[in-house]
Amino acid sequence: MGTIEPSVQSSKVQPSTFLASRTGRKHRDWFLITILLVLGFLTFVPVLMLFELSFKTQQQMADSMWLPTFPLHFINYVRAWFVMRPYILNSVFFAVGTVIISIVCSSLSAYALSRYAFPGREFFFIAILALLMIPGVLTLITRFVTVINLHLNNTYMGIWLPMAASTQPFQIIVLRTFFSSIPEDYFEAGRLDGASELLMMVTIAIPLAMPIMSTLILLQVLGVWNEYVWPIMIFSRPERYPAMLGVLQLGNLMRGGNPGDRYAGYVIAGLPMMILFAFSSRAFIRGLTSGALKM
Repeated sequence: MGTIEPSVQSSKVQPSTFLASRTGRKHRDWFLITILLVLGFLTFVPVLMLFELSFKTQQQMADSMWLPTFPLHFINYVRAWFVMRPYILNSVFFAVGTVIISIVCSSLSAYALSRYAFPGREFFFIAILALLMIPGVLTLITRFVTVINLHLNNTYMGIWLPMAASTQPFQIIVLRTFFSSIPEDYFEAGRLDGASELLMMVTIAIPLAMPIMSTLILLQVLGVWNEYVWPIMIFSRPERYPAMLGVLQLGNLMRGGNPGDRYAGYVIAGLPMMILFAFSSRAFIRGLTSGALKM
């Protein structure tokens, strides 16, 4: 009986200890949640202020800069849209062309590196991996000289090809890793059915890689949309500038001196990316968590 009593006493202490630890864990969780909410709010304060200022006139900003004022002037967005519309369309055109060239080239290269055994395959893969170590700013002058020598300045190819090439190392490495993880049985079944390598790539590898491809496409579109150094080097005609350069010219293009128009133009320039991520965030997260980024 002497040996049983300590165990009984310990069993009586365990529930209170468990409740105390659970209560302490809840307090820690609420503390962390509060900190994250405060930091999240501070992160979105500039965005909220941008939206708030975009509906004001110059007089309303002078009367109350940081507090909401009424009425809201939606005409600011109408005037800003007429100025930003051609630049927005240019950015969409740049992004679509760059994504098509980039994804097609990286898919073909990654499939060849993952499914074909040829001499020097690992050397080429390591060489592509080494390209990630080179900052893009170091190749800026080289790219510019190459584009000028090929007479691609003031052309869409001068935007598409260099910007697609700049993301090839990362896309090839990610897709090659994913294609290598696909079971060989799928491709053996395709060969028994008489499918060619290109057909197996289109019908087997690409559909399985769609989650990670959607992530790569989103990253590519975001990079092209936010680029402003390369277009200003390539284009000498302002009407071909993308949205980011159009934003810089809002102050010169807007008439009447209303700062609300400029803020509305800033919102319009960033709104397509917000909408794109809102509708594709699930696919973006699924691509990040699919295991394709594990090296």
